[in-house]
Amino acid sequence: MNALGAGDRWLARALRAVAALLLTGSAALAAAMLARGVHGLVETDLRSLLPATRATLSCAVVATALGALPGMAVAVYTAELSEGPWRERAVRVLEVCAALPGVVFGFAALRLLGLLGVERVSTLVTGVVLAVMILPTVALLSVEALRGAPEALREASEALGASAWQTAWRVVVPSRWRGLAAAAGAGFARAAGETVAVQLLASRGGGPRTLTARIIDELPRAPTSSPWNHSLFAMSLMLLILSTGVALLARPPARSSPSDEPSSLR
Repeated sequence: MNALGAGDRWLARALRAVAALLLTGSAALAAAMLARGVHGLVETDLRSLLPATRATLSCAVVATALGALPGMAVAVYTAELSEGPWRERAVRVLEVCAALPGVVFGFAALRLLGLLGVERVSTLVTGVVLAVMILPTVALLSVEALRGAPEALREASEALGASAWQTAWRVVVPSRWRGLAAAAGAGFARAAGETVAVQLLASRGGGPRTLTARIIDELPRAPTSSPWNHSLFAMSLMLLILSTGVALLARPPARSSPSDEPSSLR
């Protein structure tokens, strides 16, 4: 027992050392990238970043507008209205779809656009493809948010004679609106940061030149320490600020509070 205890202690120390090394390396890399991004932002004319930033925001907003609400509707049906094994099967399907890489959606969209005879890709078309891509992510996160609703809310609503549908839309959804907003924010961040799908669509012609599309297309050709290279790092920092800002705005509270309950039940 003493030998086993000593081995466990050495293993714990080794794991702590590896974790500390990984955290230190990650922090150093993040600091270096952040420093280059800040330097590029200072050295770059911000007006040159506006077209790519505008294209990124346009695609992300269209994707969120078209994909967030359907994703939440799927989550409400999955978490509140489905029963038995169908609920777990639906969650497994959502997990698989949310884990699919963007290249799958981009390639499928290219094939579909070819079959439909679409020659040029617009911001709307890109937004629709991104909406389909973020829908499983929004739905899966929304399911987790809805599952966090206190069971007492459902029991109180059912005791008042409400149906399962009325309980879901009038009680559970309003009580978990912060979690649903966080799910929509995560979908927005994924749409804004998507690279491969947007680049594949842009290869068809006329696609929006988003921040990620410009970075992946121009970085291999930009000389090191050149103004061109600095502007690309500035774009990376702009994308980081955009995604982090949306995530912070949509962040749910650490725990539920009485103020989260619908006024009809207080």
